Amino acid sequence: MNAEKTYVYETHLHTCQASACGRSPGRDYIQKYIDAGYAGVMITDHFYRGNCGVDRGLPWREFVNRFCAGYEDARNEGEKRGFPVFFGWEENFDGDEYLIYGPDKAWMAAHPEMPTWTRKQQYEAIRAAGGCVVQAHPFRARSYNHTIYLSHALSDAVEGYNAGNEPRWDSLAMRYAGVVGLPVTAGSDNHCADTMRPEKLAGVAFGQPLSDIHDYVAAILQRRPIGLRLPGPVEAWTEAVAPDLPCRWLDENGRETGADVMEILRRGA
Repeated sequence: MNAEKTYVYETHLHTCQASACGRSPGRDYIQKYIDAGYAGVMITDHFYRGNCGVDRGLPWREFVNRFCAGYEDARNEGEKRGFPVFFGWEENFDGDEYLIYGPDKAWMAAHPEMPTWTRKQQYEAIRAAGGCVVQAHPFRARSYNHTIYLSHALSDAVEGYNAGNEPRWDSLAMRYAGVVGLPVTAGSDNHCADTMRPEKLAGVAFGQPLSDIHDYVAAILQRRPIGLRLPGPVEAWTEAVAPDLPCRWLDENGRETGADVMEILRRGA
């Protein structure tokens, strides 16, 4: 971050209206992020196959309506305060999760087949709709995942820094992104407005404000410079830093290749 004006955006944020792990309604985040100096936020609640808080038994359009409630709550509050709020979501496959940006609620409502998509089908559909796919916290090890799946061929960027991660996971993610040549993003993975601390937040930064979510998508797809707001430096990766779980390297069809992930990280792709 330099002395020039920068516009910082949260890229990874959950609400209690749609994420089962969310603790705050969308509207409660707005003034907090304004006070923290942010220029906008992206709501990315957990979608159908992730830790979604919406009843999956609902008719599809009703499911989508309820899923978007947290975003709409945040957007409405943002409009009152002149603070941009953009729509996105986070989808899960086998513990590997992806942040999606670009398509809107109407597009989502028109695609009831989304819960059945493979990684490849998701990527192709999102790109066809003018959106992008970012693999979230790729090296995170939690109770809900037992294997790490690295899907660089079906992603447009890597979340290299996640404020909810262990430092070594971010170190691995940064190395991974560099090896495969994908842009790096950062996000707070914020779940609670009441406990958020400005000095712990992360995000992306630009020299000009984003007019809409498509500006962000374009920045990723066109490989424009993306600054990162980080609470501190990310530890440089060394060969002593290994993933905490078994890793699988996926190809452009989402199939396991059998490649040795540590060897790729050591020597480059």
